[in-house]
Amino acid sequence: MGKATGVGSIVFGAILILLGIGAWASGEAARSDNGMIAVGIAIILGLAAILGGVSARDKETEKAKQVAPAPQMSQTFVTTTSTMEPPPPPDAAHSAFCPYCGRGIQTDYAVCPFCGKSVKNSCPKCGKEVKSEFVACPYCGTPLKGT
Repeated sequence: MGKATGVGSIVFGAILILLGIGAWASGEAARSDNGMIAVGIAIILGLAAILGGVSARDKETEKAKQVAPAPQMSQTFVTTTSTMEPPPPPDAAHSAFCPYCGRGIQTDYAVCPFCGKSVKNSCPKCGKEVKSEFVACPYCGTPLKGT
C-alpha cells in the first residue's frame, strides 16, 4: 500500500462523511425509514476509511524509516591475541625462526634475542658458522664432535 492509497482513503472517507452530513442536514434522510440508517452507515464508513488511510500512511512512514542505509565501505581490522612484545618493524627482514621459542628472527642473528639460545652453530675456536653435521671446522680444523 503506497502513500497515494492512504491519501485516497482519507479523501474518500471525508467525502462519505460530508455526503452523510449533507443528507441529514437537508432532511432527506428523515423522509424515509432507512434514511437515517444510511446516513449513519455513510458516516461510520467514512470514519473507517479515514482511519485506514491514516494507518496506511503511518505504516508507509515506518517502512521508510526501516529501509537499510546505503551500503558503506567496510574496514577490516586484524588483531592478534599474543601477549608477547609487538613484532619488529616491517623493514627488519624475518626469514628465520628460532628453533627453541619459534619467534621470528633475522637470518644473521647468532643468538635468539627472545630466549637467549644460540640459533647458529659456530666453531668454538674461530667463531665462524659451521653446519651441525660437520665433524670439524672447515676454516680452522678444530674438531666439533667427539669421534
